Amino acid sequence: MKIRIYEVLGKVCDIKNREERISYFKEHGDNFGIKTILQLCYNDKVVLDLPKGKPPFEECPEGRYPSTLKNAIAPISKCVKENGISRLQKEKFFINILESVHPEDAAIICAAKDGTLMNLQNKKYRKITKALVQATFPDLI
Repeated sequence: MKIRIYEVLGKVCDIKNREERISYFKEHGDNFGIKTILQLCYNDKVVLDLPKGKPPFEECPEGRYPSTLKNAIAPISKCVKENGISRLQKEKFFINILESVHPEDAAIICAAKDGTLMNLQNKKYRKITKALVQATFPDLI
């Protein structure tokens, strides 16, 4: 089953009760891709060597999405600071990630990179706070 970041995060935000939100998040967000997004957004030790904002890229057409989010997001580790790869190459890796995922997931990845996930799409994901992530995945950030 393909996991879409926007579906999990959207459902978490739709849940009114915080404890139920944490429970759902633990059940459906406990995977490499979503945890990577949460680390990008809230872990101060994860610093990417990429410019702020959304880079120009072609949205992935329906039906061409990667088989797993893990495979799509895995190259993000090549974009961290001080790893010997040129900034231009890092930007190419990042654009390739964005072009291989659902357009809504690409927007989330860009917002997470900039630490602005809570402000995305008229604050659609405002309930995905650092406190919620710490309560759900205490060892993550």
